[in-house]
Amino acid sequence: MPKKYTRITTTYRKLLIMSTKKISVLYLDDEVENLNSFNANFRREFKVHLANSIDEAYQVIESEEIHVVLSDHKMPHITGIEFFETLCKTHPSITRVLLTGCSELNVVVDGVNRGQIYKYLYKPMNVDLVRKTVNEAYEKFLSEKKSKTDMVQLMETNEKLEFMLRQKLIS
Repeated sequence: MPKKYTRITTTYRKLLIMSTKKISVLYLDDEVENLNSFNANFRREFKVHLANSIDEAYQVIESEEIHVVLSDHKMPHITGIEFFETLCKTHPSITRVLLTGCSELNVVVDGVNRGQIYKYLYKPMNVDLVRKTVNEAYEKFLSEKKSKTDMVQLMETNEKLEFMLRQKLIS
């Protein structure tokens, strides 16, 4: 099999393997009861990581492959939006979901503009809606990852074609 087809097949296999493993979700909230509830509801379905502070959240993100992050908005030292604003600079591939009891429009606008959130969900948590949102966010994560892989392959192919064209023009 030619080398380029082997590379494409290998990439496709990696994406398939990635899509069959459990979704890795980080939930950040300063209220322990909310963390416990989230874990109880989703631990069998997702690979759940919990963080009670921004520092804990970053430790998890640095040590684990995280696909989706859900964060409460109102926390003691930093808002969920400020956390997401930093996260989208350091880990742009992670899909971000804001979960909050606050219903102010400016929070939603800031979340989208500054934190580049995928979805905005209200507390108290609707388990079915959170489950659906996490699954959709993971699909978005996979789609973006595949798009990046496809773009790299397209650029490599384009470079090879340009090289072949230059060789043909020279001869």
